[in-house]
Amino acid sequence: MRKLLLVSLLAIVSVVFGVIKADLCEKPIGFAAVSALGQDGTTGGCGGPIVVVRTAQELEEWAKREDKYIIVIDGTIVFEPKKEIRIASDKTIVGINDAKIVGGGFVIKNGKNVIIRNIHFEGFYMEDDPQGKIYDYDYISIESSHHVWIDHCTFVNGNDGAVDITNYSSYITVSWCKFVDHDKVSLVGNSDKEDPIKAKEAYKVTYHHNYFKNCIQRMPRVRFGMVHVFNNFYSAGFRCGVSGNVIPLYAIASTCEARVHVEANNFMGFGTTLMETANIAFVPTTSKAGTSPEGYISLGKNEAKNVFTYCQQAQERLIEEGKAVFNPANFYDYKLDPADNVPTIVVEGAGAGKLIFDIP
Repeated sequence: MRKLLLVSLLAIVSVVFGVIKADLCEKPIGFAAVSALGQDGTTGGCGGPIVVVRTAQELEEWAKREDKYIIVIDGTIVFEPKKEIRIASDKTIVGINDAKIVGGGFVIKNGKNVIIRNIHFEGFYMEDDPQGKIYDYDYISIESSHHVWIDHCTFVNGNDGAVDITNYSSYITVSWCKFVDHDKVSLVGNSDKEDPIKAKEAYKVTYHHNYFKNCIQRMPRVRFGMVHVFNNFYSAGFRCGVSGNVIPLYAIASTCEARVHVEANNFMGFGTTLMETANIAFVPTTSKAGTSPEGYISLGKNEAKNVFTYCQQAQERLIEEGKAVFNPANFYDYKLDPADNVPTIVVEGAGAGKLIFDIP
C-alpha cells in the first residue's frame, strides 16, 4: 500500500511540476545514437559504479578517472576560482536535488562516450570580458571527441560558448536544454582553415527540443558539418544585465559548405511589424556569419515546416533544387512535433531540474 501511494505521489508531482522520470542508461535521439568510429551509440558510464559528489574537488577527481562511472551531482557545487575541468571517456554525469555548477565548466577533449544531463550552469559571465576574448570560458567544450549527449541542462549568461563543438568532434546530440541570456551560444567547427575533407566527415550534430531565450547568436553557427536542427524554440528578446551584445542577431548560421537541415522549429522574433519591415527583425537562418564562406541550409516543408513570427525571411541555400541538403532519416529515427506546438512543449520540458533519477 505504501509503495502504491509513493508511485501515485510521484505521478502527481510529475504532472504538477513537469518533471520526468529518467533512466541512468537512457539513450539519446540524433547523431549521438549512431554507431560509428568503433562506438555503439552513446552509453556514457552505464554499467559502471555510481558515485555521488557534493564538492568541486570530488567532481574533478571522479570525472578524470579512467573506466566507466555514473557521477551524480547532489546540490550546488561552486568553483572558486572559476575553472574548467576535464571529463574522461565513458562517463555519465547527472544532477539531482536541483544540481547546479557555479563558476565551472566541462572540457571533453580527445574523449568519447560522455553523457551530461540535468545540470544548471551559471557564473561564467565576467563584466571585464563580456565577449570572452580574455578568459574564453565555455560551460561545455567538446574538442576532438565523439559520441557526446548533452541533455536537459540549463546554461545562463556565460563568458564565451555555452556548448562549443570543435576540432573535428562528431556524433553529438544537444537536446532539451535551456539557454538564457547568452551571446555566443553554440559553435560547430572552430576555424575556416580546418582541413575541409576531414571537417566534412566530422561535425555530425543534432539539436532538438532546446529553448533559446534572449540569446544573441550561434544557435548553432556551423562550419563544414552535417547538422540537424529540429523542434527548437527560439524566443528572441533583449539580453539584460550585461555590457556585451544585447540585441539578437541571428539563430542558425551555415558556413564553409556545411549542410544544415532545419525543420519544425518555432522562431519568435522581437519588436513590432515596423521593425520587421525595416529589416532589423530577428534573422532565423543565414548562410553567412563573419567572414566565412557560405554554407547550405534547407528548411522543412509541409508537416516539417518551421514557424516564423516577427522575423526576417529565413534564408535557404540548397545544393540541389527541391531537395534537403541531407536527410537525417538516413542516419537515425526521430519523430517531429508540429512547430505550432513547440513553444508549449519545449518551455515545459527543457532545462535542468526536469528529470528525476532513481539512484540506488
